[in-house]
Amino acid sequence: MKTKNAFGRSACYFLFALLLSFVSKAQQGKSDTGKLAHGKYGCTASSWHNGNVEYTPKGSFVINPNGKYTYLGFEKPSTGTFTVDKAGNLWFSGGYFNGGKAEKIDRPNKFFLTFPANPDNRWTCSLVK
Repeated sequence: MKTKNAFGRSACYFLFALLLSFVSKAQQGKSDTGKLAHGKYGCTASSWHNGNVEYTPKGSFVINPNGKYTYLGFEKPSTGTFTVDKAGNLWFSGGYFNGGKAEKIDRPNKFFLTFPANPDNRWTCSLVK
């Protein structure tokens, strides 16, 4: 009887390890960020107002291959630099987004943007061209 339980437990451990392996591989595929698409990203802020979600345009920014970005939401554009981490998130230095992060989400070329000059809100930004 002990042998049967030991075998059953071993089989259970094996199946559990196999399941974890598949889950790990699925997660790896999910977090694959691919290459950063350079170009213009349009941003909106969403808010709940009178029982409805309202979307407010917040301008756009351009990601250049040389590591520079330009925010186009003001009369005079604001420029700075950015870096990309292993997860595909953008980190901004200088300009309007200084100290901010554009967090890569599960849709291609789409980010949640937060930055110190806008502490209470998160913008959704998507590649437009």
